[in-house]
Amino acid sequence: MTYFFHALLIIILIVIIFSKENLKIVIYSSVFSLICAILYFLYNAPDVALAEAAIGSAIVPLIYIISISKHSKSASHIDENESSKKYTSLKEVEYD
Repeated sequence: MTYFFHALLIIILIVIIFSKENLKIVIYSSVFSLICAILYFLYNAPDVALAEAAIGSAIVPLIYIISISKHSKSASHIDENESSKKYTSLKEVEYD
């Protein structure tokens, strides 16, 4: 039974490595932590399983999602400001 969960962890890890979108990576890492919590419970460590389920599957992904959303908002705000600026090349700048 535990071999199935170990194989599933390896598969999820490979998916995390080759995934390109940040939100999918956060979701897959949350699933990874949840499966780790199941394995901890099966190995008779319910206290560690409870901590992993609470922290690894709920709190950390929430922090990641909040930071990704704030970063994307600030990046779009920066892009709007950058597009309005005029850039000059070094050849156009006159030195004294």
